Amino acid sequence: MNRHKLRQHRSHGPRTLYDVKIDLHGMYSEEAMRLVERTVAANPGCSILVIHGHGTGVLRNAVRTALRMHRMPAVRAYVFGEDINAPGLDGVTVVYT
Repeated sequence: MNRHKLRQHRSHGPRTLYDVKIDLHGMYSEEAMRLVERTVAANPGCSILVIHGHGTGVLRNAVRTALRMHRMPAVRAYVFGEDINAPGLDGVTVVYT
């Protein structure tokens, strides 16, 4: 197999059980929350995997606090990664719109 084909194959990434996936790594809290809110509003009837990572917990706390406080009316339900043994455990949150 030549190198180009191998690289192309890897770029597809693993299949996921979620309709939408967003990665908040490297973002400031406000920027990350704007992305989460836009993604939730733009994807009704979907499951959204929010990857906030472990780190210091700032992004995880921002996402989970907004969900607990019902700040996004389009959210029907949510579950924390560690509660369903999702890859990434407490570094991810799944949102259902």
